[in-house]
Amino acid sequence: MSESLEFLVNLLDVETIEVNTFRGKHPEEERQRTFGGQVAAQALMSAGRTVEHGKVHSLHSYFLRPGDPRIPILYEVDRIRDGRSFTTRRVVAIQHGKAIYNMQASFHTEESSLEHQFEMPEVPDPESIRPLAERVASEFGTSTNGSSVNTPSTSVSSANCPGARCALKNHVSGSGSRPMAYCPTIPVARMRRHLRQ
Repeated sequence: MSESLEFLVNLLDVETIEVNTFRGKHPEEERQRTFGGQVAAQALMSAGRTVEHGKVHSLHSYFLRPGDPRIPILYEVDRIRDGRSFTTRRVVAIQHGKAIYNMQASFHTEESSLEHQFEMPEVPDPESIRPLAERVASEFGTSTNGSSVNTPSTSVSSANCPGARCALKNHVSGSGSRPMAYCPTIPVARMRRHLRQ
């Protein structure tokens, strides 16, 4: 264990004074006020000493007054609730008879539950996928009049190909599993008239 880590462990090792009451010490440094992170960490350690199972998963803290580094800090733990899965604690840090810090913490026991996320499927790398123009041409054939359609990503020469009507139908209705074609240069009204023919 390194010297700095040993210093931190000793600083956070709060002393048990009475049931639900702990005392925290200060590092031997010249400070005007107690470092807030030290108070929060010692308060959390005090709460953890009263919890039999579970890890902290939620913490809310309020710094009420500046801490005095010349005297120890007393931490009073209130056991709000002890449940099967969740445990709630409230900790008040006291100096000179006044609260300088207040913390509300919730501890949760790890438990198995439903998984709502599917694992990512095996898909090819983007570099290995053919351009859109090639994929549309191989699926629907080549263009009958040689006109090109510009899309945001590539140029497609299959707007009036034999399979375009089916592709447009799939795009509007959402049915079918074939690739959907979209022509931004053809107005929507014209596409609908084309589909009704």
